[in-house]
Parts: sequence; structure tokens; C-alpha cells
Amino acid sequence: MNVKQTAVTNAANLALFMVNFSFALAKPFRQQTQDFRILDLKSHYRGNRYATETIKMLPKKPDDILLAKIFQ
Repeated sequence: MNVKQTAVTNAANLALFMVNFSFALAKPFRQQTQDFRILDLKSHYRGNRYATETIKMLPKKPDDILLAKIFQ
């Protein structure tokens, strides 16, 4: 719990920054889908992370065309 003025100011500024940052990240997706929400943004980046980590565990890296299709 933030009770000091500096800590409260930092927390509020961080919250506002994260809102603006997530809005900027979601902007390209909203051009394709109007109902794109923050949870969709989280799911998108989490899915990319899982796919990347899974591909790293493969004994041989797939070709770039297949990787582009996977991430698309």
C-alpha cells in the first residue's frame, strides 16, 4: 500500500503510462477488429511467447515461411 506522496505519484504515473502504452499496442489490431480489448492483447502476446518458447525447444528450427504462418 502506497502512503507516501512520492510512492502514490509514481504508482499513478505508472498506471497512466500502462494505459497509454497498451492503447498504442492495440491500435493496429483495432484497425482489423473493432472489438479488440486489453485481454485480447494479453492473449496475443502470451500466445506469441508460448509459441516462441516451444519453437526454441525443437531440435531443428523450422524454415522462416512456416514460422511466419505460425505467428500469423
